[in-house]
Amino acid sequence: MARNADKNQPPPLDAFSDRLDAMRGEDDPEAPKPSGAAWGRAMRASSDLLAGIFVGSLLGLGLDRLLGSEPWFLLAGIGLGFAAGLRNLSRSL
Repeated sequence: MARNADKNQPPPLDAFSDRLDAMRGEDDPEAPKPSGAAWGRAMRASSDLLAGIFVGSLLGLGLDRLLGSEPWFLLAGIGLGFAAGLRNLSRSL
C-alpha cells in the first residue's frame, strides 16, 4: 500500500519552479534587458520639433516688433519653425 501512495504524490514543487523559470527565461543572463533607448528617441524628437517652433516664433516676434507689422512675421515664423522642426525630426530619426 505504501507503494501506491508514492505514485499518487505530485512531483516536488522545486522541479516545477525550475521548469517555470526556464520557460520565463529568468535564469538566462544573456537575455536582453529593456533600455531607455525608445524614451530617449521620443524626447529627442519632441525637443527637435518644439525647438524649431520656439526659435521660429522668437524670430517672427522680433521682426514684428522691429518692423511694426504684427502678427504677420510671428505667424510666418511659427510656420517656418514648424517646418524646420519637422525637417530636424526626419533627419534625427
